[in-house]
Amino acid sequence: MKVIFILFLVSVVPLLIFAYLTITLSNQTVIDKVKMLNLQVVSQTMERIDITMSRMQQVSSQYGISPSIINLMDSQKNFFNYVMQNQELQRVLDTGKTAIGDIDDIVLYSVESGEVVSSIDAIVPLKQSRYAELIERFEQSNKPFLLVVDQNDSDPFLQNNSFFMRKVSYSNGSGFKGVIIITLPNNALKKTIQNINLGPEGAIYILSSDRKIIASTSSADTFVLNEHIGQLLDSWQQSKRSDQFTLGHSLVSVKQSRDFHEWIIVSEIPNALLSESTHFITKSALIALFVLMLLGLIVSLVIGYSLYNPLKRLKHHMQLIQIGDFTTQDTKYPNNEIGDLGVMLNKMASRLQLLMEDLQKSEELKRRNEIRVLQSQINPHLIYNTLNTISVYATLRDYNKIKSMMRSLISILRYSMENYEQLVPLSQELKYITDYVSMIQLRYDRRIILNLEIEELLNGMLIPKLLLQPLIENSLFHGILAKEDEEGIITVRAVQVSKETVLLQIEDNGIGIDPDRLNALNTNLVQGLQSESIGVKNVWERVRLLYGEQTEFQIHSSANGAIVTIFIPSGKLDYESIDTSSTEERILPNNGTI
Repeated sequence: MKVIFILFLVSVVPLLIFAYLTITLSNQTVIDKVKMLNLQVVSQTMERIDITMSRMQQVSSQYGISPSIINLMDSQKNFFNYVMQNQELQRVLDTGKTAIGDIDDIVLYSVESGEVVSSIDAIVPLKQSRYAELIERFEQSNKPFLLVVDQNDSDPFLQNNSFFMRKVSYSNGSGFKGVIIITLPNNALKKTIQNINLGPEGAIYILSSDRKIIASTSSADTFVLNEHIGQLLDSWQQSKRSDQFTLGHSLVSVKQSRDFHEWIIVSEIPNALLSESTHFITKSALIALFVLMLLGLIVSLVIGYSLYNPLKRLKHHMQLIQIGDFTTQDTKYPNNEIGDLGVMLNKMASRLQLLMEDLQKSEELKRRNEIRVLQSQINPHLIYNTLNTISVYATLRDYNKIKSMMRSLISILRYSMENYEQLVPLSQELKYITDYVSMIQLRYDRRIILNLEIEELLNGMLIPKLLLQPLIENSLFHGILAKEDEEGIITVRAVQVSKETVLLQIEDNGIGIDPDRLNALNTNLVQGLQSESIGVKNVWERVRLLYGEQTEFQIHSSANGAIVTIFIPSGKLDYESIDTSSTEERILPNNGTI
C-alpha cells in the first residue's frame, strides 16, 4: 500500500499542480482576452460611428461652401428653371446620402424660396415640412452647426432620429442662405450594436454627450435604464474616465469620442458571462484531471502490484527460511531483477537444506555418541560399587542378601545393557530406580522410603535412560547415608507446572550440600566447567543435549536436605502409551516401601 500510495502521489501531485496552473492561467487569460475583446468592440463601434459622423460633417461642409449648391438655392421665377433646379438639388442630395451611407435623408432648406428639398420627400414649404421645428431651433441657436439628439420629444420623428444641421452662408459671409440637415436614424445605430451578444443581463449603450440614450440593446424600462446609465457614468467619472472598471457584478467598458459629437459608448458585461467560458475550461480540465488521476491510480495499482506481489512472495520465502523451512521452492517469480533474487533464494534454500541435513546427521551422531559416553561413565561406577558390596556380603556369608542384591543387579544390568534405547518412558526409569534403591538399602542396611509423585500422563514421557540414577545416588550417598538417622526419604516428582513446562524433581531429607560447594557446583554447571560432581554434570549435559538450551537445571539445599529440579519444555517431550493398570505397590526389604 505504501508503494501504491507513493506511486499515486508521484503521478497525481504533478497533475494537480498542472491542473491548478492550467485552470488559473487559462481562466485569467480568457478573462483578460474577453476584456480586451470587449474593449476592442467598444472602440470599433465608436470608430464606425466616428466615421459616419465625419462623413456627415464632410458632406455638410462641402455642401455648405459649394458655389453650385449656393447657386441652386437661388429663387427661380421661370418654372422650367425651377423644376430643373429642384431636380439637380435632389440629385446632389441623393449623391451625398449615398456617400455617407448609414443616414436616412439629406435635406436642404432655402431661406429665399422658403422650401425644403429632401432626397426622399417631395419639395414642400417650411411650415409643411417635418423639419420645421428643427430649423426654427437651429436658427435660434446662432451656431454654425448643431447636432440634435432628442429622444424625449413627443414627435416620433424627432425621437427616433439624430440630426446634424449646418448653415449654408452667402458667399460674401453676410448671413446664411439656408440649412443642410442630415438625418441619422437611431435604428441604424442600433444595428451597429444589436449583434453584440453580452448575455441576457449585459448590454451596450450609445449615449450623447448630455447622457441621452441614442441606441441600446437593453430591454429594461426607460426610467430604470436612465437611472442605471447615470450610475454607470458617475462611476466612470470616479474612476477618472478609465476605459474599464468593475461596478457591482459587472465589467464596464467605456469609450468617448474625441470628435465634435462626443458620443459615449458603454458596454456592460456581467461577471457570470465572463466566467462562463472559464467554467467550461475548468470543467474540461477537471474531467481531464479525473481521467488522468484514474489512469494514474490504475497504473499505480498495476505497477505497485507488480512490485508488491513478488516482493511479498520473496518476503514469505525468506520468513520460511528464517524459521528453518528450506524445502519450500517458489517458481512463480517474474522475469526481472526480483525474479533473479527469487531464483537465487531458491538455490540458497536448497543448498542450506543440504547443509542442514548434513549438519543434523552430524549433530545427531555426535549427540548419540556423547550420550553413550555419558552412559558408559555411569554403568561402570554402578557395577563397581555393587560388586564391591556383594564381595563384602560374600565374606560375611550372608547368602540371602547376596541373592537379593544379585537379583536387583541383574534387573539393573538388563535395563541398562539389554535395552539399548536412548529414550525410555519415565515409568521404566522409576522401576529401575526402585531396584537401585532396594539394592542400596540391602547394601547399607538402612530404611529408605521412595515416594513417587507422578502425574498419570507423565508416566509415559520419554526421558534419557539412567537420567535419574546419578541424582538418586547423590541423594543416598551424600545426603541420607551421611546422616545418623536410620530412615531416609527420597521423593521423585513429575508435574506439568504450566502449558509450556514440565517439572522433574528429586528431593531428599539428607544433610544437604555445603553452601560453598553448592555455589561452586552451580557456577560450574552454568559456565560448563569441569567439577568433582561428575554424575550431576552428566545429567545436566544429557538433558541439555536432548531438550535444548531452554531447559533449566537448579540445585537447592538446606539443613533439611537437597532438591534438584529440572524444567523441561513441553514442546520438546515425546510420550509413549503406558498401561497403568498393572502398577502395584512394591515392598522393599527391611520394611522400605514404594
